Amino acid sequence: MFRSPLGVIILVIGALIGIGFAVLRYQVLDAFIPKEALAAIEKARTALGDVGELTAQGAKRVVVSSTKEGPGQYLIDGPDGLSVEGPIAAMAGNWPVLISDVIDGYGTEVGSDAPAEVMTIRPISGCRLTPPLEGTEVGHVTAGVTGLDLPILTYNDTDLAAAVQLFVNLYREAGNAEISPPAELAYEVYDVAVTETRAPVYLVLESFVRNRIWNIHLAPGARIERVVLLGGMHSGVANLDPVVPVEVLPKSEMTACGIEPAYELNRGHRFFQILADGSATEKAEAEARYAALQDAIAAYNTWFRDSFGVVADTSRAGFGGTISVVGPQPGAQDPKAVYASIQGSRIRMTQDVYVELQGQVAKGEDFAARVRAIAKTFAFGDLTTLRQGVKF
Repeated sequence: MFRSPLGVIILVIGALIGIGFAVLRYQVLDAFIPKEALAAIEKARTALGDVGELTAQGAKRVVVSSTKEGPGQYLIDGPDGLSVEGPIAAMAGNWPVLISDVIDGYGTEVGSDAPAEVMTIRPISGCRLTPPLEGTEVGHVTAGVTGLDLPILTYNDTDLAAAVQLFVNLYREAGNAEISPPAELAYEVYDVAVTETRAPVYLVLESFVRNRIWNIHLAPGARIERVVLLGGMHSGVANLDPVVPVEVLPKSEMTACGIEPAYELNRGHRFFQILADGSATEKAEAEARYAALQDAIAAYNTWFRDSFGVVADTSRAGFGGTISVVGPQPGAQDPKAVYASIQGSRIRMTQDVYVELQGQVAKGEDFAARVRAIAKTFAFGDLTTLRQGVKF
């Protein structure tokens, strides 16, 4: 599973040769990720982020409460999309409901939760997903950033190489450095409460972050037929019966298949402010982008309906926060979903080259130790030479 520092060094040196460095000097470390490349990456990331705000980050243009009472008071119709500022969960159609009304024992303290077992699964081959069986209820959940990071990381040589460059820069400035793994390498948790008990449930769980674990909480009598994980880079499920099939189609493969998630915007989004109050040029650009967005929404709804039998935007539950609900809101006599902790659970997930459970990693095999070891090898065994610059 794990590669030695030498493997990363070979990757780095090969990349440098490939971009035309005939002689490796100490400046190569500073230019390992050139400023121009970083600027280009940032520009592309920003551009994609703008598109993301108009698609994945947006929400259906309904269900924002006009009153200051009930669950709707915690759903904020803001310029960057809908956001949650209170104890609410999302139901189908992005309808808000109090968390306490749909699940018992809910908590968000997951930072030290360690699963009892982690099983690796792989993304599917191709673009076709197994459709729901007749009579199955389809539940569709979307999730962005929750801030609920698990102590489980997964990363690759590119992540290590970027951290080595940062380590070297810091060491040259201060004579010492410690690098922590970027937060994005951790798996984020999002909770799914299943209250549907009349029929088996086919779950479509769609992520907008890099690494995601979906934690499943069932009401008594709830049954899961199949789980499909869409988007992100790596994803998995916790507290799911091991006999339930799980299919994974990450963002890269969705793009390769021509599948691009797209959703309507909330009413308060700044995009509509531009359409109303912007300059003539801004309005023209916004109108063109909005027309493209409508085409993208229609295309995604068509693919979603053809794949799962429901339309993406009307079935969707997910406007922010940390939990969504699949099924009806329980009545006074109906059982709620029961919270299931990550601690001691079984997780099935995809993973990158390296995976580590923080606090349970052999000495010298965690992210920071790998970075230091690679940097030391670059410095021919003596990190102090980094302060003067290393010639290769």
